[in-house]
Amino acid sequence: MIIKNFQSLISRVKKDEEIFARKTVLDLLDIGIKSVLPENLIPKVIKLNGTKLHVQNYVFELSKVQNIYVVGAGKASGAMAEALEQILKSYISDGLINIPEGTKSHYNTKIIQFNEASHPIPSESGINGARKIIKILEKAHKNDLIIILISGGGSALLPLPVELLNLNQIQDLNKKLIKSGATIQEINTVRKHCSRIKGGQLAKYGFPAPIITLILSDVIGNPLDSIASGPTVPDPTTFHQAIKILKKYRLWKTLDNSIQQHLQNGLKGAIPETPKPSDKIFKKTYTIVIGDVKLACESIKQAADQRGFQSFIYSNELTGEARDVGKEFLKAAKEKYIDSKLTKNQPIIIVGGGETTVTVKGNGVGGRCQEMGLAIVSEFGEIPGVVFAAIGTDGIDGFTDAAGVIIDENSTKLMKQIQLNPDLFLQNNDSYNFFKSLEDSLIFTGPTGTNTNDIFLIGIF
Repeated sequence: MIIKNFQSLISRVKKDEEIFARKTVLDLLDIGIKSVLPENLIPKVIKLNGTKLHVQNYVFELSKVQNIYVVGAGKASGAMAEALEQILKSYISDGLINIPEGTKSHYNTKIIQFNEASHPIPSESGINGARKIIKILEKAHKNDLIIILISGGGSALLPLPVELLNLNQIQDLNKKLIKSGATIQEINTVRKHCSRIKGGQLAKYGFPAPIITLILSDVIGNPLDSIASGPTVPDPTTFHQAIKILKKYRLWKTLDNSIQQHLQNGLKGAIPETPKPSDKIFKKTYTIVIGDVKLACESIKQAADQRGFQSFIYSNELTGEARDVGKEFLKAAKEKYIDSKLTKNQPIIIVGGGETTVTVKGNGVGGRCQEMGLAIVSEFGEIPGVVFAAIGTDGIDGFTDAAGVIIDENSTKLMKQIQLNPDLFLQNNDSYNFFKSLEDSLIFTGPTGTNTNDIFLIGIF
C-alpha cells in the first residue's frame, strides 16, 4: 500500500458504510498511482532480446554499440533508472541521474549513479549534477547510444543557468513563477530561455550519438517541449513569448536586471534562440512517453468496473484554479448522483486527472489538491455517502509533506465541532493547516517514485 496512513484514515469513521466508502476510494487511488510506477512501465517499453534492444517500435543492435550512457532528471527518474539497469545491466557504461533530496536510498543500482538536488527551487547541487551529466554526454560518439530519462520535476532538478545569470537569480525567478498562477507550460517557456540545457539544448552535448528519451509525463496532453522543459526535443517557444508571460503575470519589473538583460538580448537576436525542429542535433533522437495521468485514470476506472461500480472519467485534462475546479467537479458528481445512483442503486466512481493551479494571495501553507478539498469541504454535510479525494501522484502536494486529502460528511462534522472556518483558511491559501487541524483528511505517501499530475476521485455510495 503506497498510502502510509491508510489504516488511520479508515479508523476516523465508525459506520460500516463509511469505512467501506473511504477504503474503496483510497484503494482506487493506490491502484492509480501503482499503474504509473516506472518499475511497471519500463519493462513494457524496453525489452532485450539477445543483442537486440527493443524500445517500443525501435530496434537497436547492441553488438554495434560501443557504449550506452544513461542520464536524466525528475521525481520519477530514479525509479526509471533502477528499472532500466535491471534490463540492460552491464551494457551500460556510465550514468548519472539528478533526483530529489532524500530519495537516494530508495534505489539500488550498480552502474548508474544518483545526485540529489532540490525541488521545486533549484540548488547548487542540481547545477553540479547537470555539469557532470554534460561531461558524460560529451564522451559519446556516433557508435554509442544515449538514453535520457525524464519526468516531472526535471526542470528544477536539472538547472544550468546561462552564463549571465547566477543561482540566486534563478531561484528568485522560480519562486515568483510558481506563486504567480502561471501554467506549467508558461513557467517552462521562461525557464527554457534562461537555461543552457532546457528547450532542446541538452541534445547538442550528445550529438552525433543517437539519443533515446523516455518520458513519464506530468503535463496535460503530453507536449514534449514542456515536460521538464523539453531538454532533448525541439522548442517551439521564443524569447518574445517568455517576456510576454512575465509581463502578463506582472513579474517583469520585479526581476533582477540581469534576467531582463538576457531575455532582451535574446529578443534582439544577440544570442541564439533555443533549437528548432530543423536543427541537425535532432536527426537521431527518439522520444517515447511511457506513462501519463490518462493511464492512471483509466486504471482506476477499470478497477472500479471490476468491482461492479458505475464509473466515469470526468476528464483527464482538468486545469484552472484548484478551488474552482473542485467546485465544478463536485457539481458534476451531484448530477451523476441524481441521474444514476437512484436509478441503478450502484456505487458510482467519478475519476478526474490534471494539473490545477493555485494563485497564492495569502501566506498559508498548502497545495493544489488540498486547496481543492478546502474549497468544497463545507458542502459534504448536505450530501451523505459522498467521498472526495485528490492526490499528487508524486506524493507531494505543494510545499507540504502531504500527498493530498480525503473528505466526506465526517470531515464537515469535525470542522463544525472545532469551529474551523474554511473560507478564512481559503483566503490565506492555508489548506494544509486546516486539514491538519481536522486530523481526519491528509493523505501521506512520501515520494512515490512517479509523477503524472494529480488524480481526483469522487465516490458516491
